[in-house]
Amino acid sequence: METTETLNPLAAPQTFLSQLPAGPVSAVVLFDGALLTVPGIPDEILLAARWWLPFLLLFLAAPRWFASVTGNARIGYFAAALLVLGPAAAWWSFAQVRILGFVLAGCAALLLSRESWLVDRRWRAVGWGLLAAVLLARTPLYYQPWAIVLVGTIAVATAAGMLAPRAGRRASLLLLLGVTGATAALLGAILWENREGIEASLGTAYPGRRVSTGTANNFQEIFGGTNLADLETYVTFVETNGSEISSAFAVAFVWALILLAGRLRFTSTMHRVTTCTTAVVTTCWFAWSMIDFGSVGGRIPLVNIVPSGRAAEALGFLGVVLLCLVIPALPRRPGVRVAAISATVVAGLAAYAGSLLRVENLPELPLSLVWVSAALLAIAVFVVTWRPRRAYGYVISVALAAVLVWDVNPLMFGLGDLRDSGAAQRMLAEGKQARDQGEVWASDSPYVDTLMMATGVPSLSGRQLAGPDEEAWRALDPEGKYEDVWNRGGAYVWFTWTADDEVTMASPSLDVIRVTGSPCAVAELEPRLTHVVASGEITGACLVPDGSITWGGKEQRIYAIQ
Repeated sequence: METTETLNPLAAPQTFLSQLPAGPVSAVVLFDGALLTVPGIPDEILLAARWWLPFLLLFLAAPRWFASVTGNARIGYFAAALLVLGPAAAWWSFAQVRILGFVLAGCAALLLSRESWLVDRRWRAVGWGLLAAVLLARTPLYYQPWAIVLVGTIAVATAAGMLAPRAGRRASLLLLLGVTGATAALLGAILWENREGIEASLGTAYPGRRVSTGTANNFQEIFGGTNLADLETYVTFVETNGSEISSAFAVAFVWALILLAGRLRFTSTMHRVTTCTTAVVTTCWFAWSMIDFGSVGGRIPLVNIVPSGRAAEALGFLGVVLLCLVIPALPRRPGVRVAAISATVVAGLAAYAGSLLRVENLPELPLSLVWVSAALLAIAVFVVTWRPRRAYGYVISVALAAVLVWDVNPLMFGLGDLRDSGAAQRMLAEGKQARDQGEVWASDSPYVDTLMMATGVPSLSGRQLAGPDEEAWRALDPEGKYEDVWNRGGAYVWFTWTADDEVTMASPSLDVIRVTGSPCAVAELEPRLTHVVASGEITGACLVPDGSITWGGKEQRIYAIQ
């Protein structure tokens, strides 16, 4: 599998955002990325191991973390299932799961370190502490706005719970300081190893040093998650798309608040403090997503890095964690009244959010689905609250959550066309030759860009995650007319082939850099360009047809540049 630092000469080094190691320290923290450099392991095994690792960590760590905090390991499996089955997770390719798996594993290791230390198993405690530092050092490296919300809340709640009991408080504090220091040292070393890409990212026009503030997001964008069954079948989206409108189960937060107002029997001081801390911090993030903070919000350090819309997408995950902290504190039989109130309020909230979705965002959403979803949600909430020690309520809840997302993402075995097709076989060979000879390609199709990235073909088109390589972009834009267009990170570089001898650039959206012009004009500015791929027939004095590949269901023509 190709692990070259970057195969797009227009982009600054982007291993930091690709979760690939750039030095010895990041090779330890990003250990699954380091595996990609081990020869002889089949590509499909490497990809599967890297993809499923966060899921494995989540389902191993959540029961352990909840057991340490609440004394109930089984509620951790329920939490993990709801975190994975949230519509926001499915529609964002489980990006949040990658964060949650590592932070819960790191916090669980931290609590195991404390438990080992308190029973005088010091070397075991040190081992768990080092593992916690490695796992936690990774958590800020993925998508920072979500990481700040999710990691910050769970880590702060874990630390508060550790320090709450008087017995062993000094040892807990020393362990917490030690792990925090080790985590900071690892993270600092990783940032140093990736300083070039980070500097490029901070200097971009977008996202750059973006400062955000709390604003009011639409109610349905926060609480509408339980209405999103069959979302992939809708054709019409009003001012949104499937990913942006998706949310997790934020209604769980309201459910948890109702239960918090009743009679609870916390299993320990740690349980009480962890729950209360989670509730307070989660409430603050709800406020950030629902209230306009004006210019004041932009002056709150760290928080001002999080756009309120991105915070809103993470609220449902925090709501699930809080709910699963509260449920173990319920009496064995809370009573019909508490269950009925919880079911009515939560279902009503979800029905209102679903109604707003129909009116403002999803005109094809059937009214019957809103009503049925609310009714089934009411049943699940009622049964779990009424009999919190019985399994059937949790089974019903997980089954209903699975119905929402079971067909969003295909389950694939192996790498399919990315290795077995004739197109992939040719591009694998072309990629090796291009890398050996310092050549680059470019295409006018994002689907072909994906194929070239998967087969290691250096390409001007594709992703620019961290930011631009300014010298390379200056070659295409000598006068700097389009600097505001190409000076951005988290972007896709798209080419449009025309007969125009002038190369122009535009940014149709914040994360797209579109370069338009003749391949010959581009090649004159960038001599390393030796081949282009076009979705249709193109002409040019420098172009020589060099066969074609079938990709994305259509013929893609390849031209060599003389």
